[in-house]
Amino acid sequence: MKTQALVFPEPGKVELREIDLPTPTPRDIVIDVVASGVSVGTERWTYLGKRAEIAFPNVPGYMGIGRIIEAGPEAISRGYKVGDMVNFIRSRLAGELEGKSWMSSHLARAVVDVFEDAHPNPEQLDVHHCEKLPQGLDPFDAALTGLGSVALRGMEMAGIPVGTRVLVVGLGVIGQFAAQICRLKGARVAVADIVTARLEKARENGADWVINSGKENLAERAREIAPNGFDIIIDTSSSPAVVNSLFPLLRRRGKFVFQGWYPPPSALDLNAFHGRLPTCYFPCAHSGPAVQAAMQWVRDGHLKVRNLVTHRVKPRDAAEIYRQIGAGSEGFLGVIFDWKS
Repeated sequence: MKTQALVFPEPGKVELREIDLPTPTPRDIVIDVVASGVSVGTERWTYLGKRAEIAFPNVPGYMGIGRIIEAGPEAISRGYKVGDMVNFIRSRLAGELEGKSWMSSHLARAVVDVFEDAHPNPEQLDVHHCEKLPQGLDPFDAALTGLGSVALRGMEMAGIPVGTRVLVVGLGVIGQFAAQICRLKGARVAVADIVTARLEKARENGADWVINSGKENLAERAREIAPNGFDIIIDTSSSPAVVNSLFPLLRRRGKFVFQGWYPPPSALDLNAFHGRLPTCYFPCAHSGPAVQAAMQWVRDGHLKVRNLVTHRVKPRDAAEIYRQIGAGSEGFLGVIFDWKS
């Protein structure tokens, strides 16, 4: 069986190519992919060759949405059936692509092992593998919900009590979802970024305070909003320089969530932490229950996602998309590949 897939053959390059898929086993489902969402941060570092755990060539992406067109008997025994819409993180690949990455969702057809998480190793992360979409959820609305569940893991670790004052820095899709979910949990939320369009999206989606840190003094605004410091700061910027500037804005014994990915070596000034006596959290990945929660919230209208999508493109347009991603362009927010248009 063959399919079209996006492939990173080497750092800085992407191709739409035909690839061979492995023969499905009784524990597999075969998915006709409708849409796949782009995790701009993770896929940027992968595209640039900065993720040491990912080898080349590889198929990127970890947010695939599609319909089951085949289901093996063991997969059926787990409740999967032909016609179900599912959200999957990766698929099985063959040949030179096999085993190169923990991602593989940017492809037109996918072979997915639904038993992959059946016997989780306690030494490994609990990671979402394949979840059914809630009835009535548009697949394109589901395509970025994995990023909502990434944000949710950081909040699960830190805890967000009602009335907490939270600062979210960096308003990519994860930051946008983080701000919305914190408000769902009863927090008062300030957001900061240097991109006006992203700040306006956050304002539309309910942020209590919006700070353009490229034009305003973030420290001064922070003291106005939280005179004793924010209870929780969530950083999605992945920038050590930005993080270093945030430490003084945290209240003593506050919580700091490193929600970005910080490529080594790091220039974080950890000495600045000591005087704040903080608790720090370093989230990684996202769970199946978090994906289900994010999808339910989107379907029920509690989380807004449509105004976060700036690019819905065909896979053949991938080279230009990744060129912008690799260059750190701020001209887009949510990106979805449409495999059916």
